[in-house]
Amino acid sequence: MLAILVVGLYTRNVGIVVNAAIAFATTLVPAIIERDLRIELDARLTLWITLALFLHALGMLGFYHQVGWYDRLTHTLSAAVVATVGYVLARAIDDHSRAVVLTDRFLYVYVLVFTLGLGVLWEILEFGTALGARLLGFEPILTQYGLTDTLGDLLFDMFGAVVAAAFATERVSSVVDSLRRGLDRHEPDDDSPLRPIAHERSPVTSLDEVVRRDRTNARRSWLVVGVLALVVAGAVATGAVPFAVPVAVVVALALVPAVAYGDPRATLPWQLLVLPAIPVFGGVFAQPWLAATPLIYVAVAAVALTVAVELHLFTDVRMTPTFAVLFVVVTTMAAAGLWAVGRWLVDLTLGTTLLLDPGQTGDEIETRLMWEFVYAAAAGLFAGVLFEWRFRRD
Repeated sequence: MLAILVVGLYTRNVGIVVNAAIAFATTLVPAIIERDLRIELDARLTLWITLALFLHALGMLGFYHQVGWYDRLTHTLSAAVVATVGYVLARAIDDHSRAVVLTDRFLYVYVLVFTLGLGVLWEILEFGTALGARLLGFEPILTQYGLTDTLGDLLFDMFGAVVAAAFATERVSSVVDSLRRGLDRHEPDDDSPLRPIAHERSPVTSLDEVVRRDRTNARRSWLVVGVLALVVAGAVATGAVPFAVPVAVVVALALVPAVAYGDPRATLPWQLLVLPAIPVFGGVFAQPWLAATPLIYVAVAAVALTVAVELHLFTDVRMTPTFAVLFVVVTTMAAAGLWAVGRWLVDLTLGTTLLLDPGQTGDEIETRLMWEFVYAAAAGLFAGVLFEWRFRRD
C-alpha cells in the first residue's frame, strides 16, 4: 500500500493518495487495538481486513475501470469483512451483557441488515464526496461508476454478508472471546463507548415499558389502528393490494401487544403509530407532501422500532434502548438499499418502471436514488435521536 501511495504522489492523483493513505492507516488499527485495549485479533481476520483494503487501494490504479469484475470482488470481500466485524461486536456484547440477548436467528438477520445498511452509507459517502468535489472543482476521492454499478455493489454487499453469516462467523470465536474479556474489564461506572449499548442506565426507560396500559393512550392507539384498518379494507376493495400490504403490516404489529397480553389497554404509544400513518394518509387524501420520501423513511424507522420492541417483549431476544435505536438507524438504511435493489431487479426481469424510468437518463435516476438514500439515513438518524430522547424522558 505504501507503493500505491508513492504512485499516487508521483502522478499527483489525489484519489489514489487519499485512498492508499486511509487504507494503510487502517491496517495499523488491529495492532493498536491489541496494544492499547488488550484485545487479541485472529491473524486470519487481520489478514482478511488487510487484503480487502489492499485490493481497494489497488483498484484506484485503474483496475476498477479496466477489469469489469474487480469492483464486484472488492465489494463482496469488503462486505464479508463488515459482516464479520458486525457479528463480532454483537456477539461480544451478547456474551458480556445480561441486558442484551441475541439469538442465532436474530444474529443472522442482524448481520445482513448491518452490512446492507453500511453499504448504503458507503454509497452516500461516494455520492457526497463526488458532489462536493464537483462543486469545489476538485478531483473526486471516491467515484461512482453509474446506476448499474451502484445497485450491483449493493447486491454483492448482500452476497458477501450471506457468505460471512454462513461460513465466517463461527471462525472468529477467539476474537469474540477476547473482545468480551475486554468489556468485562470495564467497571460498571466506566464510560466505555459500548457501555450504553450493552447495559441499561437508570435514567433510561426499558423497552419493557414501551407498551402502555393506560386508557388515554389505548383510545388514541385504537383510533389510529381503526383508521388504518379501514384504509386496508378500502385498498383491497379497489384492487390496490400493493398499497394495502405495508399498511396491513403496521396494523398487525399494532395488534400484537393486545393479543399477546389479552388486554385491549396494552398498546404501543399512539405517537409511534401515527408516524407510519402519515404517509398513508398522504396517499389516501392525495397530499404528496405527506407521502414525501423523508416521511416515508421516518415511517420505516417507526416500524423498525416497533419490531425491535416486540422482539424484546415476545421472543428470546433482549435489547437495551440504545441497542434498539442503533438497530433502527441501520435497518432504515438497509430498507432503502433492499427496496432499491428489489425495484431494479423487478424492472430488469419484468420490464416495469418502478425504478428505471424511461423518461430519465441513468445519471438522473442514480442521483434521485442517492438522494433517497440520503433521506433514509437522515430519517433513521432523526428517528433514532427522537426515540433515544423519548426513552430518557419517560
